[in-house]
Amino acid sequence: MLARRIDWVSGTVYDKYDDAYSSSNTSNSGATSLQTANYYALTDDFNVYKCIDNNSNGQSTDKPTSTGTEIFTTTDSYKWKFLFQIGASDRTRFLSTAYIPVRKVSGAGQPSFDVNGEIDSITVSAGGSGYTSPPTVTINGDGTGATAVATVGSGAVTAITVSTAGTGYTFADIVLTGGAGANAKADAVLGSTDTASLQTNVEGTAVKGTIDNIVVTNQGTDYTAGDVSVKILGDGIGATGAAVVNTNGNITGVTITNPGSGYTNASIQLTQASGGGTNATFRVIISPIDGHGAHPQKELFCKRVGVTVSFDNDSRDLITGNDYRQVGLMKNITKYGLTSLFDDATGSPHFIIGISDPNNYGADDKLTATSGGGFTVAQLRDTTGNGTDDSVYLQEDVAGIGTSDTITNLTKGLSSLPINSLTNPEIDNNSGDIVYFDNRKPITREEGQVETVKIIFTF
Repeated sequence: MLARRIDWVSGTVYDKYDDAYSSSNTSNSGATSLQTANYYALTDDFNVYKCIDNNSNGQSTDKPTSTGTEIFTTTDSYKWKFLFQIGASDRTRFLSTAYIPVRKVSGAGQPSFDVNGEIDSITVSAGGSGYTSPPTVTINGDGTGATAVATVGSGAVTAITVSTAGTGYTFADIVLTGGAGANAKADAVLGSTDTASLQTNVEGTAVKGTIDNIVVTNQGTDYTAGDVSVKILGDGIGATGAAVVNTNGNITGVTITNPGSGYTNASIQLTQASGGGTNATFRVIISPIDGHGAHPQKELFCKRVGVTVSFDNDSRDLITGNDYRQVGLMKNITKYGLTSLFDDATGSPHFIIGISDPNNYGADDKLTATSGGGFTVAQLRDTTGNGTDDSVYLQEDVAGIGTSDTITNLTKGLSSLPINSLTNPEIDNNSGDIVYFDNRKPITREEGQVETVKIIFTF
């Protein structure tokens, strides 16, 4: 999920956490609700902090850096609570000038991180031939720092060893050059560098219903320093505080000495040993019900979901040599011919026919099958690596095709073209619900090309 991006900049006055902002009780920034207040900040270390107290609307000049679980005070008298750190992969995929990615990483039923970051290993899918020395391994992707070396045996690439895993990868293409050989291919296996331990600690140690700030709504008069005792009443336990009295006999603040726990409501009662102070009033600010940092996506009012997908040419499911004009998001698509949900990383909606002569077909040709089906050619592909296209990917316009059919190419005026083999789609084209789609200018995919699609949903 995504939240507004608010950067930490020295000299800025940040709003303190206060769930009672309103039109009559605005924040320093003028916000009339916590949702629109600037009460948290992202530092250049990619740490996110919640401002618990802003030193009476003072400037923040000391960048928060602690990643512990306790509320801490910086030298400018700001009080901060560390919430989480944005990992390398999430920065690559979701961080923008407008939004920050926010995750919930612990607790029953919470998903594990589904992002990739490092190159865990590289698998040789084809050893090639003619290699007299190890080829140079180049790792192309959206991350940085990954390196690897190849091993050659009997003229073929037998293994590739990762030297440095790198960070921030959501996809990676392996390119082998040199070594006097040819046709070796390899695939990267991505792992995660996003360690959620810091955030897990914060979420796991969050204390429900703490009192971390008390607002003085009326300072009162005639109080004596050292003569005033503060008692915090409410439905929780353990909260204590001490009154701060100035030389004029006004109560200017209440220092929290123990935030307690379990509060959903609270009030302040003052007692005096001998003084005659009167009229001081207070408002207690209580943490979110499960504590600061327990539910960051709720605490930062995440109202957007980010989806980022990168397409490369490693999979037969992704079309090359043709254009596409629409991107979108679907849910609950099913496997072809089944009712079970399709949940693989990629899938093809095309029928694939084996052919003998690629000259009989071209991209976007209109075809018919003797079973009555109508199709459009999405692409031709060489599936054996011998340099000749042997398969045609068909986009179904009208249902009806079988292994014993012949094909008529209406575009080229050819008929009785044989089908050497027939592979059904992996995805049922008539299943699922369209959540979002966007029509765009034609985008032509070529070998080695990578596109990244980012979609943000607001709700």
